[in-house]
Amino acid sequence: MKNAYLCGVVDGKGSFSISIKPHNTTKFGWVIDATFSLTLEKEAEHVLKALQQALRCGRIIEKPGQPTNKSFIEQSRRNIAEKIIPFFERYPLEIKAKNFQYFKEVVERLERKEHAKPESFLRLVVLTITYNEAKGQKEYTINDILSSMKYKPKNAEQIIKEELDKLSKRGLLPGSPEAIRRTPSEGE
Repeated sequence: MKNAYLCGVVDGKGSFSISIKPHNTTKFGWVIDATFSLTLEKEAEHVLKALQQALRCGRIIEKPGQPTNKSFIEQSRRNIAEKIIPFFERYPLEIKAKNFQYFKEVVERLERKEHAKPESFLRLVVLTITYNEAKGQKEYTINDILSSMKYKPKNAEQIIKEELDKLSKRGLLPGSPEAIRRTPSEGE
């Protein structure tokens, strides 16, 4: 199956997600994880297998709670950084291009171990929360995380303001035209 076709399927039904969740055993009490997934009807499992072959990673499972669907899933940050991101740089997305850029930026920063120091971890938190808000997902706020974060930086409020200012200048804050995921209307 051609890679451009697979890219088109992902552009329509794929998901580039970054989650942040409480985790008591981590240094700051929170963990940031990346997941790439594609869910299709069981009849289209051959497309998921073709994607798995093209990316040389991932697993295919029955979608939990949806027995008529199958999902391709990859959660290994190394595979995401070394296989998935380069694939979508070679075969650029259209509809999910902005989501992919957020996803790529967070993964690259995690790969550089920016989550290891309080200041850079908080900067990643701001980017992650902003990314999720832009997608209409809002499980935690920056204040939720800051209020329970272990080893928070003394200048936390300043860091948050600086990061929000940077994202605003890039047009990436929720509600800005660039941050709203748009789907082309029929006929476009």
